[in-house]
Amino acid sequence: MQAFACLRKALQGNISYRRLHIYAPRYSSRPPYARPGPPPLPKEEQKEFEELVRNAQTPAASTQVKEGEELHPDARKPLAPEFTGEVNPVTGERGGPKREPVPKGRNDWSYGGRVTDF
Repeated sequence: MQAFACLRKALQGNISYRRLHIYAPRYSSRPPYARPGPPPLPKEEQKEFEELVRNAQTPAASTQVKEGEELHPDARKPLAPEFTGEVNPVTGERGGPKREPVPKGRNDWSYGGRVTDF
């Protein structure tokens, strides 16, 4: 309120513009996104934690089967990739699927990895 009173007086001509200071009060001395968090881990444990998180977030592309986690006998066998590496030699796509997502002859027109059935 004090800032507005000074502004009103300045507009009336009673106060020089040099003395006019408008400020916004800060209600907190901390940055707005500073929140309490867990204490930092030692470097070795932090690396181990990050590796475990990274392994847990990767897609289930591992071919190792642990004991007791075998696939059901009626489950479909995984398909072999059409190419190796990161670049599809047919389409030139980087990091895309290793197999054509829509098999040929499924009522879709696929050319170079792009489906045009709409």
